[in-house]
Amino acid sequence: MQLNDQKSSKESYRDLMSKTSKSFLIDVRSNKELFDVGVADFSEKPEALVFCEWRYYPSMELNLNFFDELNRKLNLAEVEALYFLCAAGIRSQEAATFMSNRVKELNLSIKCINVSDGFNGNKKAYLGFGKASGWKAVGLPCCQVKKP
Repeated sequence: MQLNDQKSSKESYRDLMSKTSKSFLIDVRSNKELFDVGVADFSEKPEALVFCEWRYYPSMELNLNFFDELNRKLNLAEVEALYFLCAAGIRSQEAATFMSNRVKELNLSIKCINVSDGFNGNKKAYLGFGKASGWKAVGLPCCQVKKP
């Protein structure tokens, strides 16, 4: 798998909150994860947060409609960068690589960036996941989603 641009959650958040940014955070986690673990809080810039599952829970089967779903949610012709987020930076890397290839095929110049430390973190610390890195662990805004 090719590695796309990589940024930490802190770097990504700073970029995404820029007033001039035409960038979006694409949360590719499963709906179950969103409800169980929470989401990035983009209440200051809600239009910059998009949810689009890359793999379905529990089978982890690839969402074959990922591009079409994302294309319906965004006007890709106006996008400068897409930041992909999952739990630990692995599925988001897959999605970033996939989208990078697709936008090149369409002659669009969109940067596809993987949020390398993910929402939960990707370095095991003493007593478990999410302690050494990740959106939540570094203190970026997050909130709990209520189940419908």
